[in-house]
Amino acid sequence: MTRFRRERIGRASIKESLDNLPSGICFADQSGLVILSNKQMYRLCYTLMGMDLQHISELLDALEKPQAGIRSVGADTNVYRFPEGKVWKFTQSSITDADGNAYTQVLAVDVTALYEKGDELEQENRRLEEVNARARNLYAQLDDIVREEENFAVKTHVHDEMGELLGLTRNMLAQRELPPERLKALGKRWEHIGDTLGAVGKQDGDAFDSDKTLAELTEGIAGIGVALHVRGEFPQKSGAAYLLTAAVRECAINTVRHAKGSEITVELTKTPHSLIAAITNDGLAPAGEVVEGGGLSALRRRIEGAGGSMQVESTPRFRLVITLPGKEETP
Repeated sequence: MTRFRRERIGRASIKESLDNLPSGICFADQSGLVILSNKQMYRLCYTLMGMDLQHISELLDALEKPQAGIRSVGADTNVYRFPEGKVWKFTQSSITDADGNAYTQVLAVDVTALYEKGDELEQENRRLEEVNARARNLYAQLDDIVREEENFAVKTHVHDEMGELLGLTRNMLAQRELPPERLKALGKRWEHIGDTLGAVGKQDGDAFDSDKTLAELTEGIAGIGVALHVRGEFPQKSGAAYLLTAAVRECAINTVRHAKGSEITVELTKTPHSLIAAITNDGLAPAGEVVEGGGLSALRRRIEGAGGSMQVESTPRFRLVITLPGKEETP
């Protein structure tokens, strides 16, 4: 009698302990008959099958073909989301007791928190993909953005040059005798400004004509007696081309006015993200440190305003080095 009571107390204690587990667990003998199951497993099985668990094969069949409202989660076929939203992972294993008897154990563990983290990660990945898509769209529009910035730089350049030309034109008109060559050179400069404004106003599909710009520059400074020699490829983008044109014109004026020279050489070097231009002349070397007057100061403001830099060297000869930003195709 005492032994029977101890066995009953032992079985009751085990069952109570199993019922207190948050996970579902059951055991079946070699014939598949369920000999022990806790309350959580009974609840899960009733949701899975619509009836109490009697035989282990009933549970395995229900997991193989879950009812409506229960779905397998991800690639792991042993994980299921139940109608109330919880996610359960079922595992099957074989165990043996001290007497060598074999049993089948099925364990159901609540992995809802883990899969919620997975859902959060998936949502974050989707958000990152959307951000990447917007970034790719932005990169696709970079050419348009750069073109707008270049057009702004050109308009700024034209505005400055028009102010300078207006002053020159007023001074020349105030003179009684106007040298034909000076009138022709001034007319060319006005014509160039008109062409520039027309080019900026065209549709984006119109290509910038680098060769034409170089030819006009060469012809323009030839009007004041300066020959131009260019080593390297002239810029293929309008913003860099017009800034370089302004620098060459300023150097041409200073070559005639101060250095008494007649030739200008432009050395062009391209990097992946910039264009470097070194401008020299065949005239006299400066007597001392070059002081930037109105022309060079205005040129520096224009170049630095476009994100570039300018360096003036006085010894051993005059040399103007400008660095212009922007991607130029490397030959």
